[in-house]
Amino acid sequence: MQTFETEITIESSRDAVWEALSDIGAISTWNPGVKASHVTTDVSGGVGAGRHCDLGGKNYLDEKVVEWHPGERLTMRVIGTNLPLKHADIRFHLRTDGTQTIVSVSPEYELKFAVLGTMMDAVFVRRSYVKGMNALLAGLKQHVESAS
Repeated sequence: MQTFETEITIESSRDAVWEALSDIGAISTWNPGVKASHVTTDVSGGVGAGRHCDLGGKNYLDEKVVEWHPGERLTMRVIGTNLPLKHADIRFHLRTDGTQTIVSVSPEYELKFAVLGTMMDAVFVRRSYVKGMNALLAGLKQHVESAS
């Protein structure tokens, strides 16, 4: 398994950040890497809730919530994709710093293709993944701060 962590400070309350983050079907409104998204389950929040993310072109992610602690933590698990992911959990953690909220994201992932996947990760996948997570956090920040 591979992992990394990146974070951003948002000039807003933890409740406001959680409200945006926990609206799992609306991720496309603030994540520039997601072109369209929608809930795929009868429930739209909490453990077991699912979503579909259209990443553009033919690329997609199907995810479900595997950890849900309101205002604190949320973990999404990739359960279907055409990307070279064998396994991926994306963990979000929120903490308060005065009137600001610090949001960290730490994906834990494994690529398909064994040794070739490890080489792909070292050459370009990790760099691309980090860039995508930083863009996701920047989009969340802009979305939440512009609503305040």
